[in-house]
Amino acid sequence: MKIETLEDTQSEGFRIVDLARESGLITKLIGGLGIAAHDHRSLPAALKREFGDIDLVIGRKNGGQLSDFLTAMGYEANKRFNALHGAKRLLFYDVEKQRQVDVFVGEFSMCHKLNLENFLEVHPRSLTPDYLLLTKLQIFEINHKDLLDILRILYMHATESEHPDCAGISLTRMNQILSTDWGWYTTAVDNLKKVKEISEKTLTIMESNEVKSKISTMIERVESEPKSAKWKARALVGRKKIWYEIPEEVNGAR
Repeated sequence: MKIETLEDTQSEGFRIVDLARESGLITKLIGGLGIAAHDHRSLPAALKREFGDIDLVIGRKNGGQLSDFLTAMGYEANKRFNALHGAKRLLFYDVEKQRQVDVFVGEFSMCHKLNLENFLEVHPRSLTPDYLLLTKLQIFEINHKDLLDILRILYMHATESEHPDCAGISLTRMNQILSTDWGWYTTAVDNLKKVKEISEKTLTIMESNEVKSKISTMIERVESEPKSAKWKARALVGRKKIWYEIPEEVNGAR
């Protein structure tokens, strides 16, 4: 029997990962809903937004289990897409609510690749804040909504924290990626500078100064971090050669 899905997308996203965990299946929210799972203080009105779809990540060995789980919950699988791309990505639909569930399998691959396998059991509903931040900072043609999502997670968390309880953004974990890949580093730093600019137009002076201070700390840390030989070699080429992938558009056509 089909289970009635919830009208509110955030509540439905939380329900999916909670019920999956109860059944022994580990899947986590990413994107805007993943960031919303990390609201640890009062959210400024300017950073509130509506959510249309649900983005999840699942381990490489559990894609089939999640497919069966979502189908049992009443979601309709895009059978053709899933047959072609299921090793890396899966699509499902809540037809009645006109809502899409986009599942990334093992890694988040858009403009840059981010392996997520080792971070699926830290937070009950989402990824660690630093890895959520990286999923947004990797976007080359970033839009205003994504910049606001970055602002939201930066406002909610302290930097420098190395604790495994998701209380802060680990610059060490971020730099393990950004100091070995010049392309990743370039896209991320470009986007952090854009977030600095819009923070002044979006938040109060006090809130904006807080976020800008965190961004300055992040950029200083990544720039001072020792770089790999691969990073240095690619830096010599610089922006003369494209350093990012253009992700294939995945629409919700059933």
